[in-house]
Amino acid sequence: MQKYRDLAEKAVASSEADFAEIRLVHTSRTTVIQAGLTHMNTGPVERFTGTTRVFISGRWGICEFSSPDQIHDALDKAAALAIQSKSRPVPFPVLPPACRDTFSDEESGVPLIDVPLREKTFLCRHYCDLLGASLSSGSARVTYDEIVRDRVIVNSSGTSVREIENLGSMKTQLVLPGGLIASEELALRGSFDRFKGREKQIVKMSRNLLLRKTTTSIAPGRIRVILDPELTGILIHEAFGHLVEADFLENNPAVAHLLRPGSRVGSECVSIVDNSLHMNQPGSMQWDDEGTPGEKTQLVSSGRIVSWLHTMETAAGSKASPTGNARISEPGKTPEARMTCTYMEPGTTTLEKLKLHLDDGLYLKGFMGGATDMDRFSIAAQEAWTVRNGVLRKPVAPVVISGKVTDVLGSILDTGDDLKLFGNLSGCSRMGSTAIAVTYGGPHILISEMQVS
Repeated sequence: MQKYRDLAEKAVASSEADFAEIRLVHTSRTTVIQAGLTHMNTGPVERFTGTTRVFISGRWGICEFSSPDQIHDALDKAAALAIQSKSRPVPFPVLPPACRDTFSDEESGVPLIDVPLREKTFLCRHYCDLLGASLSSGSARVTYDEIVRDRVIVNSSGTSVREIENLGSMKTQLVLPGGLIASEELALRGSFDRFKGREKQIVKMSRNLLLRKTTTSIAPGRIRVILDPELTGILIHEAFGHLVEADFLENNPAVAHLLRPGSRVGSECVSIVDNSLHMNQPGSMQWDDEGTPGEKTQLVSSGRIVSWLHTMETAAGSKASPTGNARISEPGKTPEARMTCTYMEPGTTTLEKLKLHLDDGLYLKGFMGGATDMDRFSIAAQEAWTVRNGVLRKPVAPVVISGKVTDVLGSILDTGDDLKLFGNLSGCSRMGSTAIAVTYGGPHILISEMQVS
């Protein structure tokens, strides 16, 4: 990619546009699936894509291309589209500081792509056999997914950055007759070594699923609950995070007014950040897709809105600064303000103390599915347990929690001291766009009451 980077630098230097940008991406994807005794490999499947974008007299032009020798033509086409555009003029973008640098995951261990396919295949088979050995009936499945991405962003303001990302995911699933499910996923950025040595976690997952075979139902109603770190992360990402993506707010002024900086959205113990510099997480990045450096952005502090997530363009419209959250889900698309690693910050209370304050409530663990509609949400928990005197007692049938996000954030009584992050290579889509890699998480949280059904 270095020679293509050189071509891109020469192309933007020759552009007469007010601003010119070129993004080049080479992707290699591999998938390994072990379902019982059935095995399937696909890949590596390789793909090169490019996007040129120019800004002329307040209007953007964008052009996608599929070969490096099309860079100059694509830049010219983007300029023509900007000149011909009839769209409303927008402010000049807030440009990132000039930077020329390279970052590679090779600095933090053996790249995923250098690990032989046979080793990845063996590990999937080994874990699947271990899952199956714990069941007298049912099915087991292990899926390994890998994306190695070499990404270059060059623009006319002096930015030329290259980032080589190694993204991997391993998902283990158990299904018992009747549809009872246990599922865990480890997604990471960096070394393959973190996928090894997970035998104890897999055996624990199997035993826990067998315990849940004898569940009872509960009457729907408003109940005090504790959410585990995964469900906390899902709540923050799905029900809150999308609401502070600046381009969403530009199109929804009523929501923007409610979430303006300084407005209260949660209790005093609620603080939320988006931090793309957790470099072992799949949502991380040194630079976003506009070349803006990644950073930690405080979204909520002590229950009040601090900032939104911005691209160069939304920052200009809001008279703010870019936050390093510009992401392109597909070649040829305009960068959108999207989350990276978004989580609730931990408190100081241990899980044991949180359980003592749960009274006759429920402990909820694991994510099974959900839906959102503006500021309302519903989330299905994989596990639900009654708690007495701080001790988990009986599993109950999987439940769904629902409500209005600001009501729920305002009902948080305490946050645990046990921050945990979860990743997903294709975990976040918006308005039908292609899913992108993200990270989410938080600590255990105690909520005074939630609608449970």
